[in-house]
Amino acid sequence: MQKLLERKSVWSILLRICLVALLSGCVVQSINSFYTQDLIAEMPDLYGQWMLKESAFREGRDKIWLFSKDSIIIPGDKADAASLSARFFKVDDMVFLDTTAAEPQGDMSLWWTLHISPMHTVSKVIVSEDELRVIPLNASWLNDAVKNKGVTLRLVWREDMKENLFIASSAEWVDFLKKYGSDQQAFPGEDVFVFKRPQQS
Repeated sequence: MQKLLERKSVWSILLRICLVALLSGCVVQSINSFYTQDLIAEMPDLYGQWMLKESAFREGRDKIWLFSKDSIIIPGDKADAASLSARFFKVDDMVFLDTTAAEPQGDMSLWWTLHISPMHTVSKVIVSEDELRVIPLNASWLNDAVKNKGVTLRLVWREDMKENLFIASSAEWVDFLKKYGSDQQAFPGEDVFVFKRPQQS
């Protein structure tokens, strides 16, 4: 019985690694944060429970996520959850979210796996009264912009993952976000993750 459980665990890990390989092109990874310390923002109105209603991924949809000052707890398909370290920050009048993988809690979730390097990722945050919209930085657009020399950021090519790993400094990322934070190609609406406040019973 123990061997069967171990085998299932191995297959679960392999499946998630395959999913990462398929999805890695959609996530911009940086070894440095996308913010400098002076830009960290307290966002108490965003802390608490949110339900993911729209997403490119099935996992975590129609379940309660918990946002706090420095973390996001993501529900798993079972009772397990995963945690991301998170920082809200502001550049000019725009709000962004920097996330990295925290320690796994129980079985790994797809969301945790996408951050497993662990590297920093960034998303733009748009808030309305009862809706939280999170739009990741578009990796395809950025890779094309770098290749065509429209954007200059320091990077290295990861042959094993067939993707760019960005090594730009936090200050360079802030300058980038000042210039492209409002660009709808950099943060396209079709990639949005829409959260709603859960209905109170």
